[in-house]
Amino acid sequence: MEKVKYAEMLPHEILIRRQKFPAAFVGLGILEYHGEHQAVGLDALKAEKLCELAAAKSGGFAFPTLWYGEPRVCRFLEFDCDKGDMAKAKMQFKLEKFSATYYGTTAEEQVKAYQNLLYHMLIEMNTLEMRAVCLMAGHFPLADFAQPVVEKFNQNFKDTQAFAGTEFHYPPPSEFVGKDHAAKWETSYLWYLRPDCVDMSVYLGHETEELAGVIGADPRREASVETGRRACNLIVEAMVKKAEELIQRTGT
Repeated sequence: MEKVKYAEMLPHEILIRRQKFPAAFVGLGILEYHGEHQAVGLDALKAEKLCELAAAKSGGFAFPTLWYGEPRVCRFLEFDCDKGDMAKAKMQFKLEKFSATYYGTTAEEQVKAYQNLLYHMLIEMNTLEMRAVCLMAGHFPLADFAQPVVEKFNQNFKDTQAFAGTEFHYPPPSEFVGKDHAAKWETSYLWYLRPDCVDMSVYLGHETEELAGVIGADPRREASVETGRRACNLIVEAMVKKAEELIQRTGT
């Protein structure tokens, strides 16, 4: 089987592959509650697999996914989107640990720290002679945090160009690619990409009860592997196209 993960390649394998398509696909994700029916790492797992598929299709590289470092006191389900603290109760978390002061840094400081890490990563991609870097943010706010970083990097490093987005930022608007949290779309994506990380049987006998941590169309009725397959194929094709555009932008 052809290798696509940069970290697993021997030097000569990297050199041969880089000569053909010097593009890096890097997943960004977090650990966050995504309903009882799927893995808490959905964001990163989704992004990671999409990057691997894009690398395989294009001839580029799938780089290690970034799982840590994101702000934990803003735009994070358990902190500010957990209706009735249902998700925290399901996970038996202590409520006092989800306060704005628990980490000892403000939300703004945590965002800045994450942005510094992303900028460091992009410079590293430049030193590794990647001419294109596609950041796939599995957790939607991460794309917002990354955007000013990408803009700054692209201005300063003309021999490498980067792009950051979620699964619906890469392809053009389509009824076949959607956005939610642990509902129809995210469940369908993970069900197709990592079926071992989805188990809809947990809802047998609980088909009508309110779902914790699910924001969007009810996945018990709306999600499917086929929905995920069709969407992911469009996303991967668009990721490859974006990498091609970024390489052309370097002009070398």
